[in-house]
Amino acid sequence: MNKIEIQDPKVAGKIIAANAENEKRKAELGFLGRFFGSGDNVRLYIVGTIALGILLIALVYTLTPEKFRSADFGLKELWSLVLPVEMTIIGYLIGSRSKETGG
Repeated sequence: MNKIEIQDPKVAGKIIAANAENEKRKAELGFLGRFFGSGDNVRLYIVGTIALGILLIALVYTLTPEKFRSADFGLKELWSLVLPVEMTIIGYLIGSRSKETGG
């Protein structure tokens, strides 16, 4: 880390306090906290990540050649499971946003 010479002790004290607070916050957040952050929107980030993950898995399965897919679990079965889950998640995301705006 580069060393910077600071002449004013008040400024140096503030920098040291800010660095200590930053390190303390990193320790409190943990791995998931560093990934998703903290605050009011954490639930939305987590739900959004789950929605994108489910959608990505479904798209990969859809684009997989038919000879590699399961004979018992076709595209109709997959999307009949995925679409209701995705719509519920989207409804949650929209509903939670409208509560914040008061609408």
